Amino acid sequence: MLVAGGAAGYWLYGDRLPSVLSRAASGAADKVTDAAVRTSERLDSEEGSRIAAEQEARRRSAREARDRELGWVTVNADRPVPPKVNPLAPLKRRNGPAYVSLDAAQVAGLLAPLLQQLPPSAATAQLALDGDQLLVRTSVSLSDFTGQTAIGSVLGKALVGEDTLFLAGSLEPVRPGLAEFQVRELRLKGIDVPTRLIPGIVRSLRGASTGAASSPTSGTAPNPAVTTEGVSADALPVPLPATVSDVRVVNGKLTLYRATTSSKKP
Repeated sequence: MLVAGGAAGYWLYGDRLPSVLSRAASGAADKVTDAAVRTSERLDSEEGSRIAAEQEARRRSAREARDRELGWVTVNADRPVPPKVNPLAPLKRRNGPAYVSLDAAQVAGLLAPLLQQLPPSAATAQLALDGDQLLVRTSVSLSDFTGQTAIGSVLGKALVGEDTLFLAGSLEPVRPGLAEFQVRELRLKGIDVPTRLIPGIVRSLRGASTGAASSPTSGTAPNPAVTTEGVSADALPVPLPATVSDVRVVNGKLTLYRATTSSKKP
């Protein structure tokens, strides 16, 4: 009976059997493939998250190690703490050295006028010396930059809340008693500002500093740091003591050269 039934079925539907079997096999294969894909996606997602977390942890650890190596120094721009010993005292001696090389902690007070040119929300700042560069970073309110078309064109609506402003560049002499901090890198909101836009932002900082210093209602003497004559467009002025004629960042140290009698203004 089974053989007869099978024969009858094959006689009736035998011409359809290949396509039916093919569809059944294809459906089974699709289900297996879908299950494999879902499993793979789940594993990829879990593995990707784990790898991303590990990479971020390594980057964070590297940044922390780098920060410890650089030795960032915190400075209050409005009320810098004077050093117990004047690091420039040797330059004032008649038979003193031709130059002194200082670390970031020793020159923090000397660079306070530079930090006073940072945005108003930058109550404190940190500085470090790295190779031949001066590094400055501070937490700022991004609203300080909303009126600046250069940075606004880059970040647009991202200028909300607070973030870290990072500046890096070299210190170059302008004339006895004045140097400039040439900004080569500027980072805000984790975005590296294009080099061509840096001068515009630097000019905005200098302009804000000039306005604050020259305000008739401020009740304070003009800040000498805003003197910009002879200063490059992408630089912030850095006033120096009369005993200093030249300044360089070399091998992670700030080297200041003594002003000779002939280099002093009459």
